Amino acid sequence: MTFEEFFQKKKIDLVQLELNEKELFEEFRAHYEVMGPKSFDHTKKFRFNKLRLKYPLKEEPVKKAEPSAEGAEKTAYKPMFRRPGAAPKE
Repeated sequence: MTFEEFFQKKKIDLVQLELNEKELFEEFRAHYEVMGPKSFDHTKKFRFNKLRLKYPLKEEPVKKAEPSAEGAEKTAYKPMFRRPGAAPKE
């Protein structure tokens, strides 16, 4: 996992962090390279909540596809068996 991917996972905007707190950004980058993701997460965990509130990562909303009328007809439920006593289909 790269440094950038780590902060995406933590939902912290790394660009804003770098612009506003350059020293902290450089410290984090150096420590991440030495420690790796697990140790870095464990030692810096207490700082992530404050940074997440201060520099939230803006996520793109996921658009759901609306079913069309044609698609609804294709996926409509069709029983495989006739109920007892029902009239036969002609």
